Amino acid sequence: MLDFLFFCFFGVFIGALAGLLPGLHPNQLYFLLFSLSFALEPDSFIVFVASLATSNLAFSYIPTLFLSLPDANTVANILPAHKLVLKGRGFEALTISLISLLLVSIIIFALLPTFYIVLPFVQKTTKPFVHVFLFTLVLIMIFTEKGIGRVYAALLFLISGVLGLVTLNSKFLSYDKVLFCVLTGLFGLPGLIFSSKGLMPKQDTREASVKINFKAIALGILGGLVSGVLPGAGESQVGLLLSLISKADDESILSSLASINMANMLLAVLMLVTTNKIRSGLAECLAVTEIKEYILLFFGAVLFSVGVSSIFCFFFAKSFLAFIEKIDYKKLSRAIIFVITIMVILFTGLWGLFLVFISTALGILPILLNVKRTSNMGFLILPTLLFYSQVNLFVF
Repeated sequence: MLDFLFFCFFGVFIGALAGLLPGLHPNQLYFLLFSLSFALEPDSFIVFVASLATSNLAFSYIPTLFLSLPDANTVANILPAHKLVLKGRGFEALTISLISLLLVSIIIFALLPTFYIVLPFVQKTTKPFVHVFLFTLVLIMIFTEKGIGRVYAALLFLISGVLGLVTLNSKFLSYDKVLFCVLTGLFGLPGLIFSSKGLMPKQDTREASVKINFKAIALGILGGLVSGVLPGAGESQVGLLLSLISKADDESILSSLASINMANMLLAVLMLVTTNKIRSGLAECLAVTEIKEYILLFFGAVLFSVGVSSIFCFFFAKSFLAFIEKIDYKKLSRAIIFVITIMVILFTGLWGLFLVFISTALGILPILLNVKRTSNMGFLILPTLLFYSQVNLFVF
């Protein structure tokens, strides 16, 4: 029992450190954890990985909210979370996200027997139509833009898709390193480059009651199921689709997005258990263990860690905001860009740096053209769409 507690807290600690580093993709962590699977007992390894993944998700909201803040005057499509931060309600946005993570963990655990039945059925039923669902999702992404923005979105989707076709099976960099470089360039650095000038708006950190929309939580779990079943469909695209369907306010959309993140993480592991299909880096990391025998232990570690992580994250955010509000945001963004560049060179070398440069140039275009940055998810969606359409290209 004491060793489980140790690995829980150790996983929370490592996950928190990794979550606070902007630009570090969770898949990079899971890749590094493979070696530990041979050094630890299976149950200890599962507890450690579950705690790390949960803590990483919780603490990642701090840099997501406060270290990639756009300028409201230059970015047309600001994320709901950033809207709240610009209004001084960033701490409320963080609280909504953390509560949503906790509630989704409890609900999925309570419905565990149901998901054991539903997931294999959904996977078997939808597999022949994956390319149809993905194509429909692409059309929705494009036609949510207005006027000439639809043309821009379609072009960005195709260009980023070609980038995915060329690089994902590259002989110069491994798949994980390509993901790290391209996702950093497409979605990480552009937000920092176009970050707001001056000081961050004063954030209200007083404790206040937060209303949680359980309809938003339910939609988030459904979205997590969809993103877990459809390869290449990320949480952002599913979140966009749900926001269009629900027509909800910013707080509810934020709750749904956090719910999608947690549901996708947990249901990807359940997909591994029930169908032997790997849908995430976490699932791939756990596939080296007998996760089927330890699924209750896994959820126990998740429930414990999400509670502990939320408490730590809640109090850490207060101190973090008190510090960051005194710093010139533009200078901070430049410092973060420098740190990420060093990380890219250390992890991936000059080829990775070149790939980051290309993908950053592409990632800047949606901001300049006033279209949603999710258009660049063609990087993952187009190769997957062609694969499930059984279109034979040189990369396959």
